[in-house]
Amino acid sequence: MDWYSALAVFAIAAAITITVVVLLAVRSLRRSLDDGPLKQANQMRRLIETVATLSQQQQDADAKILRLAEAHRKLAEDLAAMGERLGEGGTAAANASRVIH
Repeated sequence: MDWYSALAVFAIAAAITITVVVLLAVRSLRRSLDDGPLKQANQMRRLIETVATLSQQQQDADAKILRLAEAHRKLAEDLAAMGERLGEGGTAAANASRVIH
């Protein structure tokens, strides 16, 4: 009977060890499955924030481009007006010296 008792104790110890390992594996797997959607939600939130920031930067850049285009148009009009005023009086050489000075 002593041999059967040792085998029974060994079987019980092995069963307990296997049960503990399986429970730890299930707990780890459950934690991984629970953390996955949370991590994905955080990544989506960061992505949405990045897209919003980039969209705002693009709107700012578009507004700046419009302001620069308007300033360019005004400068072109002023330059054309100056050219007309210089063209009204005198020769090309005199006009060139006026532009330089």
